[in-house]
Amino acid sequence: MKIYQFALPTLALGVAALLVFPKDSSGFSTIGGSLGINQRDVRVFNNFTDATANNNTTADANWPGYTGAPMSIWKACSEWASELHGGTGAGDPLQTVGSGGANFDITWQGIAAGVGGTNDNIHSELSGSSGGVLAFTETPISDGWRIRYYSSWTWQDGPGSVSSGIDIQGVACHEFGHALGLGHSTAGGNPTMIAALSGTGTAQRSIESDDIAGVQFIYGVKSASKPRITAVNNSNPLTITGTGFSATGNEVWFTNGTTSATGGDPRIIVSGVSSTGGGTSITVNVPANAGKGDVLVKNSAGSAGANLSNAFPVDPTAPPACTPPTVYCTGKVNSQFCSPAIGFTGSPTYGGTTSFNITGTQFLNNKFGLLFYGTQINGVAFQGGHLCVKLPIIRTSVQNSGGSASGTDCTGTYSFDFESLILGGTDPNLLPGALIYTQYWARDPNDLSGFTTSLSEGLFFEICP
Repeated sequence: MKIYQFALPTLALGVAALLVFPKDSSGFSTIGGSLGINQRDVRVFNNFTDATANNNTTADANWPGYTGAPMSIWKACSEWASELHGGTGAGDPLQTVGSGGANFDITWQGIAAGVGGTNDNIHSELSGSSGGVLAFTETPISDGWRIRYYSSWTWQDGPGSVSSGIDIQGVACHEFGHALGLGHSTAGGNPTMIAALSGTGTAQRSIESDDIAGVQFIYGVKSASKPRITAVNNSNPLTITGTGFSATGNEVWFTNGTTSATGGDPRIIVSGVSSTGGGTSITVNVPANAGKGDVLVKNSAGSAGANLSNAFPVDPTAPPACTPPTVYCTGKVNSQFCSPAIGFTGSPTYGGTTSFNITGTQFLNNKFGLLFYGTQINGVAFQGGHLCVKLPIIRTSVQNSGGSASGTDCTGTYSFDFESLILGGTDPNLLPGALIYTQYWARDPNDLSGFTTSLSEGLFFEICP
């Protein structure tokens, strides 16, 4: 079995010596220093020359917007996070991602325009080789780091087991441990920070108890008051749900949606954000230069790792969720003392990816009726009931409610295929985002109000993209 080496971190000026402080009770060691809260960004300059480094083209909702080597490295660095990424840690076939349990979380900042300097927090490939060394991390980490991967190896992005070559994700997880301030481990149980890996090294993807002890030693065990994101709504404005947000003065960190220049701070930060619900909900407009990736919240209680939330996946470019169809207004009791109802199946989409039928029930049997609709809500008195749609209205084709010819029970039903109307293109108002109000009207010769009509409730819906 082949044994591959990890180099200890090198100082920025090329000095080989560095201090290592072993802990008597554990196998982990530290190299001195830690990353401040403004050094939590991670980027990739994707110059990997092996085709196998970027042959995973399958998108994953828990790692939105990235595939190949960038996704592998994003997952590798997120393995050190305070908790499971996105609440589930999903998206890797060999593990759940996010095991650190410390006051540490990264902010994924996507793609960099170049390899950058030694403190620009960028992963990239380096031409050539250095004996059996796979990769190395440049320090000191007090003002950032840089991780380089030698091109002499055949790099693979997984995402499953790696049959040949070197697993980017496993090596990236190890090297990022150095960027956090950890040295090599002498503990048993195959910790990620062991000095060498055997075989293809996918086991290095998942940090073990000694690695966890190390990151918690440097950054502290995750504070009970640390902000926590539990859900986002993937729309603009973005609603973030969680706990531990400050009433005012929060920062919301987004992933940079552009290929960012090396140097400087790539983070997209919205400052001065308030929360509601006792620090459980934040609504914020998504900046134009923010992209798919992660969102984090820093509260205003301080500037330590305990004041920065976990990272939660977000796709602010996704179409906003449509308002689900909703029944409103009051129907009119008919001559058989039934209350005609309106309902639906499916959902209205402009793209025609689903069906959408509007139904009417509890009408008199064997009676003519129709669905009408408009673009404004109403609720005024009309023919002994309520007109739920404001004029002008558009009538659809007349239907018969079915059943026996007597018309003395309430088994009559109607159904109209509104999706076909949307796709037909005959009504220019039926566009994505349009708000539509509908109601059924039917004959009732024995109507007690004397108007010979029957009216259902109203149905409101939004046409989805």
